[in-house]
Amino acid sequence: MNTNRGPQRIDASLEKLLGNLNAPSVDVLDIIFRAWSSIVGPDLAEHTKPGSIDGDLLTVTADDPTWAAEFRWLEREVVARLAEATGTDRIRRLHVRVSRSS
Repeated sequence: MNTNRGPQRIDASLEKLLGNLNAPSVDVLDIIFRAWSSIVGPDLAEHTKPGSIDGDLLTVTADDPTWAAEFRWLEREVVARLAEATGTDRIRRLHVRVSRSS
């Protein structure tokens, strides 16, 4: 039993919390959000953005149904690019929703 209740580094606390939530590590999340344009390409990135991650599912928001359809068509390629960019196959599925407020 750890009785040390002193301050902890925030990154260690976040990693523990994310692990308890079955979420990817902070590093994986950071890569996905920072490198979105290079992962999906500038045109697609202009009309989509990563949203929530639930287990192996990444939900993406598109600003138009046409871009959502394009994203769905490229799902396998995007999943492969995510794995390459993050160094893990943590994200295996994508869900795209349309929100005009993107």
